[in-house]
Amino acid sequence: MSAVPLSNRCTPALLLTGVLALQACATSSALHVARDQFRHGSTSDALQTLSEADVSRRDRLLLYMDRGLVAQAAGRYQDSIVALERAATLIDEMDYVSVRDQTASVITSDWASRYGGEYSERLWIHTFQMINFLMLDAPQSAAVEARRAVALYEQFGEVLKQDRFSRSLMALSFMAAGQRDSAMVEYRKLAEDFDISLPEPLGRQQGELVLFIASGFIEPKLPGDLIIDINARISFPFYPESFENPPAVRILEGSHVLPVERVDTPLSRISSTALAARGKTIAARHALRLTAKYGIAEAINREDELAGSIARLLLLAIEQADTRSWETLPAYLTLVRIPLASGKHTLILQVEDIDGLSGGVRQQREIELEVEPGQRQYRLLRLGINPD
Repeated sequence: MSAVPLSNRCTPALLLTGVLALQACATSSALHVARDQFRHGSTSDALQTLSEADVSRRDRLLLYMDRGLVAQAAGRYQDSIVALERAATLIDEMDYVSVRDQTASVITSDWASRYGGEYSERLWIHTFQMINFLMLDAPQSAAVEARRAVALYEQFGEVLKQDRFSRSLMALSFMAAGQRDSAMVEYRKLAEDFDISLPEPLGRQQGELVLFIASGFIEPKLPGDLIIDINARISFPFYPESFENPPAVRILEGSHVLPVERVDTPLSRISSTALAARGKTIAARHALRLTAKYGIAEAINREDELAGSIARLLLLAIEQADTRSWETLPAYLTLVRIPLASGKHTLILQVEDIDGLSGGVRQQREIELEVEPGQRQYRLLRLGINPD
């Protein structure tokens, strides 16, 4: 029996691999639909789509993160906790490197691997969990999430240190749980890094309202390309520059504007820093992939020049930047603290969500609350989203 030429054996398999890879280079369609529904203000439609979503194994983390954030915006904090905990558990599982993921991505592109989240996205899972537990008056659970966030800072501190919102929330969670020493450690770190004053303790006849404000939407990743030569191309993801600004916030009681303390975090900036921190790892995978693809194309070319040319074009085409990301994230997270005398209050919250283009859309909400001495109450506001 005569030997089958290498090109005849390799080319069909390579073509099939290429077709499958090109089909894989997209986020699951259900996530696109749900994100569009969420951006247009409907949490109920988005949650329905996400509950029925049949996403690929590669996008499972994105599904859980989107479910968690949309459920939180809808005020369904327990559902949000369940989804975000699944996301955290999945990340732990993926940290044990999957051989199947690594093998597929060497031949095709990073899209073939399961999405594992940027360092910043891993942190924000715990950030939103802290909010969930504080909203449910479960400060001890919020402190547990703060501990998990501290562990991430110990690993990726230089990447994440500019996230003042999460760091302030960690300290607040420790304080709410009665873990004053841990809270003061975090507050002192914030003071050292940003030259801000330590928060004043509440007076005997004083309480506090804490607002968590999420505004805008984070910019999605975009693909960039670097052509090395006619047979080699590197495609890489990047975050575009964001032109959104933090919201302007005013709190009124009657005609009196109340003094507030606030911190803001631009999530796009933190995400861009986190992505850049993975640059060496991404570049190393590109180099390995280029070598592997060149070897495949040359092996085919030695047997059949036409098949070799086809192989080069196909291998060039399937090199696609992995632009998956947690797109339901806000552009800004803002934490506002309002000290109040104990007793009943009727406050007017005015928020101007400034995107740099439209001039801003003002939202006004009335907040009625009764504050006991030493008590903190929490409110969450996701601008532009209808909790249905």
